[in-house]
Amino acid sequence: MNLGNLLLACFFCVLLGGCAATQTFSPDQAPEYLVLADFTPFYRLGPMQARGPDASLRAQTRVKLLRKEMGFSLIQLEDSRTGYVPNEDLVIAPPRPPEPKPSDDSASSGSRKKGRGSTSPVYRGEQLNDIPLPDPNVPPVDLNIAPEDVAPAPTPEAPAEKPKFRI
Repeated sequence: MNLGNLLLACFFCVLLGGCAATQTFSPDQAPEYLVLADFTPFYRLGPMQARGPDASLRAQTRVKLLRKEMGFSLIQLEDSRTGYVPNEDLVIAPPRPPEPKPSDDSASSGSRKKGRGSTSPVYRGEQLNDIPLPDPNVPPVDLNIAPEDVAPAPTPEAPAEKPKFRI
């Protein structure tokens, strides 16, 4: 009975040890990572969602790691969207360079633009699934083409005599 309890305790230790691979961070204290490869799939609901990825991320996109799991991790983009990306496409980001301090000339001139008062983040990046607008310098394609006069193909004539077969 003592051996059975020991085996049961070992089993639960191994089971709980397997769950320790998940790391969770708050958005304020989440470490920053960079996306390694272009066209990294970004899944809004998870990698097993019914349709394919919701977006593709470009290389060098800076993200916050909210939860590291096996295979895929929950990340937050700079525009506050959250989703899942493959772990092999993430690498720890280098620290951000210090922000330049505004000079006295720019502060006194009053040339600073004031925002609209909105505190919500706005996504201004390229939409990967958008169709590019046509170039205004290129004239549109003329698809009103007259049909060509095509003579009908000649029908093959029947052979003069029946083929002979040997038995």
